[in-house]
Amino acid sequence: MSSPERQLRLVQCGLIVFIVVCFFVKRIGRLETHDALSPVQWLIIVAAIWSAISGFTVQRRINRIGSRSQTQPRRSTPVSRWRTGHLVRLWTATAMGLWGLLLHYTGGPEWLVNVFLGLAMLLLLIWRPGATPAPAQP
Repeated sequence: MSSPERQLRLVQCGLIVFIVVCFFVKRIGRLETHDALSPVQWLIIVAAIWSAISGFTVQRRINRIGSRSQTQPRRSTPVSRWRTGHLVRLWTATAMGLWGLLLHYTGGPEWLVNVFLGLAMLLLLIWRPGATPAPAQP
């Protein structure tokens, strides 16, 4: 495993621990949940869904932009775009868990909070970095 892959795995492990901590933080203090969802809770649900979807699409967009531009900046290399895309995927998966925690603190349905936290954990556990691309030739 190369150094960039190892760094991404370290970030992945840290974010998994962070989601586990979110599960325990959710257990601290019982909040009253409401049957009807408020507009703020609907906004949180939409943001969580957007986080999940963007985790699958942003990396492709980042790589496509880099391959389309003919005059690439010196800093934009295949490896940096690869790393950025994977970091975005990890952070959007974690954001889904954070939206779930926020939904909990706004009195959202407990089952939906658990779904968001569970999906965040699942996305983090199934994530794989893949092979590091070859550096661009000057």
